[in-house]
Amino acid sequence: MDTRTGLGLALAALLTSTALATAPAFAQAETHDPRLLTDPFLQLPTEDGVHVVWFTEFEGSDHRVLVGEGFATEVAATTTAMSRLAEDQSSWVGAQQGDGTTYAGYTPRPVWRHEAYVEGLEAGARVPYYVASETDEGETVESRAFTLAPLPAEGQPLRILLTSDHQLKEMTPANMQLVEEEIGEIDAVFFAGDLQNVPDRASEWFDDSRGFAFFPGLQGLADHTLVRNREVDGIPTQTSVTYRGGEIIQHAPLFPVIGNHEVMGRFNPSNALGTMFNDPRPYAVAEALYEANADLYNPSGDPEVRDAWIRDNAFNTITYEEVFTLPDDGPGGEQYYAIRYGDVAMIGLYGTRIWRSGSLAPNTRGKYREAAADLNTPDNWAWGEFIFEDMAEGSEQYEWLAGVLESEAFRSAPVKLVLMHHPAHGLGDNSVPAYAHPVQQLEYDENGALTGVYYEYPLENDIFVRDVEPLLAEAGVQLVHTGHSHVWYRFVNPQGMNIIETSNVGNNYGCFIEDYAARGNMPSGDMFDMVDYAVTGDPHGYEPVAPSEFSPMQDAEGNDLPCIASNELTSFTILETGPDGATVSSYVFDTSDPAGDVRLFDRFSL
Repeated sequence: MDTRTGLGLALAALLTSTALATAPAFAQAETHDPRLLTDPFLQLPTEDGVHVVWFTEFEGSDHRVLVGEGFATEVAATTTAMSRLAEDQSSWVGAQQGDGTTYAGYTPRPVWRHEAYVEGLEAGARVPYYVASETDEGETVESRAFTLAPLPAEGQPLRILLTSDHQLKEMTPANMQLVEEEIGEIDAVFFAGDLQNVPDRASEWFDDSRGFAFFPGLQGLADHTLVRNREVDGIPTQTSVTYRGGEIIQHAPLFPVIGNHEVMGRFNPSNALGTMFNDPRPYAVAEALYEANADLYNPSGDPEVRDAWIRDNAFNTITYEEVFTLPDDGPGGEQYYAIRYGDVAMIGLYGTRIWRSGSLAPNTRGKYREAAADLNTPDNWAWGEFIFEDMAEGSEQYEWLAGVLESEAFRSAPVKLVLMHHPAHGLGDNSVPAYAHPVQQLEYDENGALTGVYYEYPLENDIFVRDVEPLLAEAGVQLVHTGHSHVWYRFVNPQGMNIIETSNVGNNYGCFIEDYAARGNMPSGDMFDMVDYAVTGDPHGYEPVAPSEFSPMQDAEGNDLPCIASNELTSFTILETGPDGATVSSYVFDTSDPAGDVRLFDRFSL
């Protein structure tokens, strides 16, 4: 049984000759009980089983999955408390509107995670299931019914959603709803990072009152109204359509990788969540500070205390790792991993860094400089756009990657795919500066006083391009899927490897092409001998590939652009495998014309 309901837009008569046209909100086929923070979703399938996960705000008891014909089989779940979820004055939850009326400051929020492993499944066969939890008051709360399956068999046709950067952007519910309506059954979701904004803010995962939290968007439980203005036959027309997202991950396992928005900075509950998120520092800096004060911070010398102190004074992915169940058999645990999924070998890299402002103003604590006021206070330094987990040749992640690429599971896969959040190649804003460790430059006056701290990112030191890309190309990787800049474009490198960023679900950061738009805030040679940075195009010189079907965007002169960078056009990408090979298809939808069609604009074979 598959309870998915294909809800059409039914908007043919939406746009009228009146100045205002409004469409009703979509109704749900079945009611979601709000006492479950999420519907169940699928994680880490095996050859004969799959993990089922859901969240509640009560600890409760007797949490279980009911599965199979007549739902006759019960599988008990284990329950754990989330350790870092909280709300603060910037949360949008309940009656609060991000103004501190409910939470005046950092407030831990009790949330429990329930997980059951359902086994005895057969590849290619979907089985009905639902979950049930008993509240603290003894009442049983049940989800709707969905379907699950184990790992697909080799040769089984698949449809996999490639997506990223949902990040509480207002077009995300529309984007995911269109995936469900246009594509139908999805077999997996490969997510290239930036799931929400602040990973320790609970409402951004579950119930942000603006209607576009992470889980609702991927479970068909969102509730966000898009208001758009356009002209129809010369008449100003406003459309208002409420989107619910797509019922996807209740049926399809989700495989994310870490983006910069999955990393929390220094832990200090006296600060707001956003302040903590924006305040990471390199592990090496935290380690040096600890060693200089070890007797004060850890008089007993307990190694666990040491590790926790360094983590809490550097950065962490605690919430991300607690939310998901991912392969953890490598040295990075769940932070980077590989999986064979049917005919697809997918490698998820921990390839991201802190985002800092590109402003060159003296008061900026940014990617290119420290704030002038902080020069004599290193504890306040940002340390540039430092990389969270190294993947340079010789690093632990690089050596692990090299081993995976040599494995039989990878080498025998017809489709070879890599996910990484940061786009070393790209047309967006975040492909500059190079994906390199920042090189710190100190400037002194004639008296020896520190007058400037600057950071350079030499192009030749780009870790992905210098070390990782040649390794992937030599191993026969066909596709690298990135995110971060909220745009769509693709390249093909000299070895034939496709590189695509398909993260355009709104709040784009521009598409920078010569004679169209240029990146701003670029350091120049007259500022402390800075290296040159690309103001247009791919910083490494790759030429974008024009969409195969049509270009959804044009410049002011009507020339086709090889990208989508829009707050009205939204796109999604589907990887399909089958007996005739694999294809990657991208679709576009104009949210200002909700009566319009979802259109295929690019397709290529692997």
